[in-house]
Amino acid sequence: MKCKRCRKAQAAVELPSHHSAFCPECFFVFFRRQVTEGIRKFSLLSREDRVLVCVSGGKDSLVLWDILMELGYETEGLYIDLGIPGYSERSREKVLAFAGPRGKEPLVVDLGREGVPIPEAARRSRKEECAVCGTVKRYFFNRIAAERGFTVVATGHNLDDEAARLLGNLLHWQEEHLARQHPLLPETGGGLVRKVKPLWRVSERETASYGFLKGIDYVLEECPMSVDATSLVYKEALTLLEEEMPGTRIRFYHGFLEGKEALLRRLPEAATALHRPGGASHDAEEEESGDARGSCAACGAPSFAETCSYCRLRERVLHGRTKAGGR
Repeated sequence: MKCKRCRKAQAAVELPSHHSAFCPECFFVFFRRQVTEGIRKFSLLSREDRVLVCVSGGKDSLVLWDILMELGYETEGLYIDLGIPGYSERSREKVLAFAGPRGKEPLVVDLGREGVPIPEAARRSRKEECAVCGTVKRYFFNRIAAERGFTVVATGHNLDDEAARLLGNLLHWQEEHLARQHPLLPETGGGLVRKVKPLWRVSERETASYGFLKGIDYVLEECPMSVDATSLVYKEALTLLEEEMPGTRIRFYHGFLEGKEALLRRLPEAATALHRPGGASHDAEEEESGDARGSCAACGAPSFAETCSYCRLRERVLHGRTKAGGR
């Protein structure tokens, strides 16, 4: 099959959702345009921004860092070592191997040294691993960005991620989460740094193809703590629909965003509610919501309560160790 763009070279990537197939060079053009349009549509980034890219060692975050550097944005990477035996070491190696040849040295937060390795934190708090991980990562995303003078935090969430999250929110009629779901979470006066998802227009298949064709070496395995994550079920359901009806994810998520924008234009008073920053769980509210009432008494982070959810989690872990040591 010939490339649908140049009509000369052999196609290397077929994209049924776009009724297209591209050779490597034309695919790179397509991918850059998708990311550029995603940034432009919601003014996610400006040339004056200092961008903190959150990298996990997986394909999406490393592809995000690569494309933002190629597009000329000022970026630095942040890697959070989750303290998962074996997996975290391999992930860190991939991040360092990616960054070195590009003249970058990522910032590293080691949760073991911070006292909250995810496996132990989840066990002692008796909460789902993904919920605990989200709370801890969001805390450090904002803390490092604020401390180091970054104006925006960028994560590698792609179209598949956002469509799966949307499906879950709809199935459970999570109205507040639906109102807050967006590629842009604005900064707030309470100390929350702007958060963006520049890959919201590209699918997981497209990011994987970009990474492969660019020769980006990333961790292939899924996080071992995400085996039971409900988001994987929603992704699988959307994959089945996508196979039968290519373009389903794009229409589903893009239509949702267009509907929100149309509502904003008709009802200006709804703007605050619809664009109010928010997280994926109630535990994350104080790190993600513009309604933070003040600062955490323990660490100074924006918080609803006297103590933020991260510090409460850390206290549970330390308390659990003390009890265990006293037996």
